[in-house]
Amino acid sequence: MRVINVAAAQLGPIQKADSREAVVKRMIALMDEAKAKGADLIVYPELALTTFFPRWYMTDQSEVDAWFEREMPNAATRPLFDRAAQHRIAMNFGYAELTPDGHHFNTSILTDKSGKIVGKYRKIHLPGHAEYDTERAFQHLEKRYFEPGDLGFKVWRTLGGILGRAVLQRPPLAGDLSRHGPARRRDGSDRLQHALKQSREEGGGA
Repeated sequence: MRVINVAAAQLGPIQKADSREAVVKRMIALMDEAKAKGADLIVYPELALTTFFPRWYMTDQSEVDAWFEREMPNAATRPLFDRAAQHRIAMNFGYAELTPDGHHFNTSILTDKSGKIVGKYRKIHLPGHAEYDTERAFQHLEKRYFEPGDLGFKVWRTLGGILGRAVLQRPPLAGDLSRHGPARRRDGSDRLQHALKQSREEGGGA
């Protein structure tokens, strides 16, 4: 039986004024701790490199684009990739992606233990709203700043197994991923098939 030790890295609050470099230092500190505890894979949150900027309403596109990464890795995140390769630990983290042709995605990447990107997921089902809501103290404007992902639901062969990735996905995801290959947890049960069965029982289809 294959066992993968996964570390869930909770960054805590990130302020609007915090730089990418400051956030990456925090991510590296958590990675060092995860490695010391024997982790094979460290998983960081959605939009890990910045504050959760969809909480704020912006009309200036240049202000919006400042929250997005145009390449990955880049100068700010390269130290994180280097430390992952040094530790021989795989990682997963989310960020706002601006593509060369101008598309905006809520993206998550998966690396292998050498720090090489082996998988990318772009969030498909975006919660929230697209226009300013006067009834809210804080906005949730993912629909304003992001496009639905265009990569579908994929799995990747890494860490000696088959891994899938999604961000706040609806229940039928289980079927989408399980069709690509098995994913089992330590007790041997097939969690994706279980989630698929639960989704069907709840009327989720798939």
